[in-house]
Amino acid sequence: MRQLSFYIESLGCIANRVDTSRVEKFLTANDWVQVVDLNEADLIILMTCAVTKVTEDHNLQRLVELKNKKRDDAQIVVGGCLPSINRERLSKFFTGFVFSPRTLHRLDSEFGSKTSIDDIQPSMDDFAESPIRTIRISTGCMSRCSYCAIPFANGKTLSRPIDGILHDIDIAVAEGMPSLKLVSEDVGAYGQDRHTTIVDLLKAIKNHRGNFNIYLDTLNANWFYAFLPELLETMKDERFVKSFCVPLQSGSNRILQLMKRGYTIEQGQAVLDAILNVFPAAKISTDFIVGFPTETVWDLRASLRIIQKYSFHHTQIFTYEERPRTSARDLVPKIGEDEKEKRRQLLFKATMQNFLCSNGITDVRKLDEVLSNYTRLPVNFNLILQ
Repeated sequence: MRQLSFYIESLGCIANRVDTSRVEKFLTANDWVQVVDLNEADLIILMTCAVTKVTEDHNLQRLVELKNKKRDDAQIVVGGCLPSINRERLSKFFTGFVFSPRTLHRLDSEFGSKTSIDDIQPSMDDFAESPIRTIRISTGCMSRCSYCAIPFANGKTLSRPIDGILHDIDIAVAEGMPSLKLVSEDVGAYGQDRHTTIVDLLKAIKNHRGNFNIYLDTLNANWFYAFLPELLETMKDERFVKSFCVPLQSGSNRILQLMKRGYTIEQGQAVLDAILNVFPAAKISTDFIVGFPTETVWDLRASLRIIQKYSFHHTQIFTYEERPRTSARDLVPKIGEDEKEKRRQLLFKATMQNFLCSNGITDVRKLDEVLSNYTRLPVNFNLILQ
């Protein structure tokens, strides 16, 4: 009897890739053969992301491409976050079998006869192109930010046991992968469902023997602030990489409250100041959202001031997008698309100015020349900050 084959693509975040690896191992354990040629596949799995509408559009476009390119007798399955976040829109393009991060068990009845998906640990991905092994420490999110639809796909936090995570570290090191990244939709919420904390996990890793390096995935400011002294003290261990992603999203307390972020900008700055005080050479990344409903020029100025105050290693500037079932959709007034793009370019130009200055380009004319290659919008920062 010919073995059935499968082809799988991940279009999502690191956590999505971990789930993709888990599905690969599940199918292989059930005697499916993985192929890299779409035309050889009996089963095609698309692991989707729907964090933004732009991402959703790209995923749906890829779904249509796969439908047009596959063999007539091949089956397509859609996984990832899109089926839970925007099933209504997905159904206009696809009506077949779907599953989400919280309904992986549905794969058992369709494709598993020997091994259950529950027997495949949701831990490490095996993407050969990455020098960093990813370890999932939990799934889900404790926060309910007003603009974010991801919790609809992942639910509340479910944390893995510390012993299982330490075991994954040992396996990775034994396989020659000493660089490890701890990931989750909400890293800082680790352990809240187990009467433990992210600090307890990091302390266990600190006390664990072995030659490895640990990177932390995005850590929201509310959790960072809650565990600030202990967390930084624990991370003094040389095996913890001093690279932090603290997404502030806005410099305005009014907007942060509407976003339901769970911290003030003063608390966010306290986190950044504490990191730099303990680790002066730390690399800090952040995210900002512009054009959030009701955002004023004063709110925008507050974000701009934060960007100019801190020389972030990397900054992502997003324009606000409405997502299904999120409470921010009901907020008014809305910001127009053209205005959102102008605001994005303003903050982007500020981040580029910081980057160029930190790399020795301080001449105003040279700055303007370089920046003109990145944005169409001329900006007088002194005027904005008056």
